[in-house]
Amino acid sequence: MKHLFYAALAFAGLALAAYAHTPLTSSQPAAGSTVAPPVKEIVLEFGGDVRLTALALADAAGKQKKVADVPTEIAKKFTLAVRDELAPGDYVATWRAVGADTHVVTGEIKFSVAAPHSH
Repeated sequence: MKHLFYAALAFAGLALAAYAHTPLTSSQPAAGSTVAPPVKEIVLEFGGDVRLTALALADAAGKQKKVADVPTEIAKKFTLAVRDELAPGDYVATWRAVGADTHVVTGEIKFSVAAPHSH
């Protein structure tokens, strides 16, 4: 009976893993990075298909920056144009997506824009 219990527990663990929330696997700019200007786009890549439902970009003072509209298609990778010029400083991109498992996942990517180099 003990083996049956452990087998059922292992099966339940595999089932949960199959329905785990879809993680963000990479971004450009990367979290914690300092990038050279100009920042023309934000790229989000997920571990599976999601519907991106929101993306907001703000500077350190909380002032919102314009980005392209969130696409309506389901995908693993999204590239959204940054419509405002980003001055040197700190920024945070906040996103929300719905995974294939219907769970909402959210996150933020903090990054900095470096001052332009003078020649």
